[in-house]
Amino acid sequence: MTYADEFFSTPVAFVLFAVLAAAVATDVRHHRIPNLLLWPTLSFALLLHVIGGGVDGLITATGGLTLGLAMLLPLYAIGAMGGGDVKLLGVVGSFLGPWGVVVAGLATMMAGAVFGITIIVWQLVWPVLEGHVAQFLISPKTEAHTGSALLPLARRNPITKIPYASAIAAGTVAALWYIDYLPEQFLG
Repeated sequence: MTYADEFFSTPVAFVLFAVLAAAVATDVRHHRIPNLLLWPTLSFALLLHVIGGGVDGLITATGGLTLGLAMLLPLYAIGAMGGGDVKLLGVVGSFLGPWGVVVAGLATMMAGAVFGITIIVWQLVWPVLEGHVAQFLISPKTEAHTGSALLPLARRNPITKIPYASAIAAGTVAALWYIDYLPEQFLG
């Protein structure tokens, strides 16, 4: 068993999952991932790698951090993503190392594409469905009195930002499963 295999134990997995859950919650609610969550977590991962692997551990953690940042930085540069998302994948990389963050990053991009397509389809389909349901359920007499209240909700409040922390969390879990880092307690 290598150092990296021993590093990713149940307590470390719990910390990573708790941070991902908190990041998803704040991203969904506020469209932000606070540095107050990310910096201590990064410090924790770096410290654990140094304790467990010395210089090799530090190289593994910083390599994962660097690759995680580099994978999403182009999307940040063109304005398609927030800085918190980029830093979150970097923090994930500091836990998983270079190979793990490449797998997590690719899985994240796939999950983000699925989430984005789902939101786009929802915004296109929901107004049509809502309009048909409203026409079916509400008589013409009632409709005349409600006026603009029947405007589809999706047209009034379109989703313009995708909480990408959810894609990062999904990609991280998929990567942990793929590279067989999930501790037995998580697999049931």
